Amino acid sequence: MAKINVIRNTYGGLDYLQNALAYISDARSLYRGGFGVNPYNYEEAYSQMLIVRMWFNKVSGNPLVHIVIAYNDKVTDLAVAAKYGKKCAEYFAGKYQVLYCTHLKDTECGSMHTHIVINAVSYHNGQMITTGYEEMTFFCEYVAKITGQKCSFEFDNKAIKKN
Repeated sequence: MAKINVIRNTYGGLDYLQNALAYISDARSLYRGGFGVNPYNYEEAYSQMLIVRMWFNKVSGNPLVHIVIAYNDKVTDLAVAAKYGKKCAEYFAGKYQVLYCTHLKDTECGSMHTHIVINAVSYHNGQMITTGYEEMTFFCEYVAKITGQKCSFEFDNKAIKKN
């Protein structure tokens, strides 16, 4: 079963966006790619995403959605996992800037997995991305078709409360 973790943190602002892009661009990131951004220079990708946010005057709030897709143990070939990752990232490419990569197995995730970072503001019309239950159900069905695996998803909503 492919497991999708939708990370919707509401803290960190634009620093969070820059840190997420740097994370999925480090040495562990294999088969990196992007849509609407430079996939080989995360600082340039950050600038490109920021330009869209500024154009539509949406520089506050949650700057991104971070999706992690962990493939089951039947996916043993990195190139296959990377192909799945690219196809899954394409789901958002028509409206949003996207940076993605595939990681090998690790102790945290346990299986090959793909990270997808999406600018929360659409370059198409300036609307904020919606990642509710209905939208993610459609994405999960799409991932199932791409990977041939049953799919489940969960939300990871983190917020820092200010006293």
